[in-house]
Amino acid sequence: MAAELKRSNGLPVRDLAERLGMSYMGVKAQCLALEESGFLSSRNVHHGTGRPQLVYRLSARGQKLFQTDDNRLAIDLLKEAQALFGPTSAEKLLYQFFQKRGAEYARKIPTEKPLEAKLAALAALREAEGCMPRVEGETLVESHCPLSGIFEAFPAASSMEEAVVSKALGLKVRRHVLATGDHYEIRFEAFRCEGDAG
Repeated sequence: MAAELKRSNGLPVRDLAERLGMSYMGVKAQCLALEESGFLSSRNVHHGTGRPQLVYRLSARGQKLFQTDDNRLAIDLLKEAQALFGPTSAEKLLYQFFQKRGAEYARKIPTEKPLEAKLAALAALREAEGCMPRVEGETLVESHCPLSGIFEAFPAASSMEEAVVSKALGLKVRRHVLATGDHYEIRFEAFRCEGDAG
């Protein structure tokens, strides 16, 4: 249940029950219990006319159930590299890491395919990395960041990842992190200037 909620922007009980293959009442009881214990939050969402729909999503406490890679060793090693080889050495190592990842994407994502196929292929690769992705139009949305500690300690890594994803898709993307108490996602959104073809 938590994984389905993590992947979404919140789900009503009916949709959650359908995805899990459980009864409505069974899922409702679990949602109420998890909300009472602080792992879920709920809110009413309006869809035009009619009654609002009650949607459940992970709370900040629920988000913590999803482990990130223990990046402490990598962060410590990068900081040691800075101390030994100068302040730019950590960024150089991270650049090499993202270049290697980009080369792997290039081998597995055919450049001649349409954007929709490239997004699907990239989402499959990112799923294997633990990012919990989904595709929304021309946007790759990820509900989890296993390397969040690296991005916090070395903010330059964000633009490196943005460049790798842009190259894999053959389209400039912007990496946006949206984080509130009960919601977390990273969006790689297509960025087009006026006059861009396509």
